[in-house]
Amino acid sequence: MKVQPEEVIASMEQLSVKLSHNHPSSETARYVAKSLKELKNSTGALQSFFNFAPSVKLSDRFSFTVEEKALWDKVFSFKQLGNNLWPLSL
Repeated sequence: MKVQPEEVIASMEQLSVKLSHNHPSSETARYVAKSLKELKNSTGALQSFFNFAPSVKLSDRFSFTVEEKALWDKVFSFKQLGNNLWPLSL
């Protein structure tokens, strides 16, 4: 499965926008936005996001909307790629 960096970033951006709009004071929204910024500068940031985002989300204790859940699942569909997401720098 070949994934372009732009696809991952676009998915993260969509998730970040939706969470920031629907849950502006949540730690999850802040963490996704911070991780997106880091991802744009370092491919290793995605693995870190995969490691910590579920815990951050769980501690917030809110439920995703159907759209947020679909975006979350889309972002996490890239998890299988791990640190080998793409061989080039952004």
